[in-house]
Amino acid sequence: AIAKDLITSYAAPQLMLLSGLIAVLLGLGAVAAGQGDRVLHTGSPRLVALRSALGAISTTGFFYALRFLPFAEIFVFIAIMPIFGAVLSGLVLRERLAPTIWYALGLGLAGMLFLFPEGISGITTGHWIGLAASLSGSASIVLSRRICKSHTHSMAQVFYAQLACLILGALLAPFVWQPMVLSDLALLLAYTLFIIGTRWLMVVILRMLPAYVVMQIANIQFLWMVLLGEHLFGEVTGAHLWVGSALVVASGLWLIHSQRVAPAR
Repeated sequence: AIAKDLITSYAAPQLMLLSGLIAVLLGLGAVAAGQGDRVLHTGSPRLVALRSALGAISTTGFFYALRFLPFAEIFVFIAIMPIFGAVLSGLVLRERLAPTIWYALGLGLAGMLFLFPEGISGITTGHWIGLAASLSGSASIVLSRRICKSHTHSMAQVFYAQLACLILGALLAPFVWQPMVLSDLALLLAYTLFIIGTRWLMVVILRMLPAYVVMQIANIQFLWMVLLGEHLFGEVTGAHLWVGSALVVASGLWLIHSQRVAPAR
């Protein structure tokens, strides 16, 4: 919600540069406090670099998707991430996908179709940007699970992801720079702290669960997106969005259930 508010006045590279700078400075502060091994060390430098680059691309895409689309519609591209994640988990991590998992993902796909009642004609540039952002973000999350198998602390993944955002933002920000007022800088600081906390928790959870299950659990945030969209941005959420989200959340519950009963069997 903070990102959607800021992107209306400032370009994504500028926000990524400043947010990444704050996060990197916090990380370097932790290094100075004696946490260098946790923040800087990685057992998979190439995978970390690739994951960080994909994360920076995804962040840029979602920033611009927030500019062009209603807040609740962004959920479409969050909801499709488990499907990408399931396919990539099989290709990259060699994880076996049980039939029940595919059934659950199919139910989620059916739910997403409800989010486009106008059909193909309703797809805009913002939707294509969101699709690219979700694809690159899914690849980044799946690589994070692969990296978790090496000697890489969760905070190192967060640090290098933010460093990639800083570098990409620094390359592009000079072309789109706008002066920022103090209140917007305070919002950007709050956004950065939320992002750091979220990314750290995501890495920790990915040590425990398959990527597609984690991404389905995250779909519950649709309810918060609807509430914030209505109260902060004056957006109206149609019945088709509620039906589609209900199916997607149901698919997430199905995935969680299959994940719990599989070890017992």
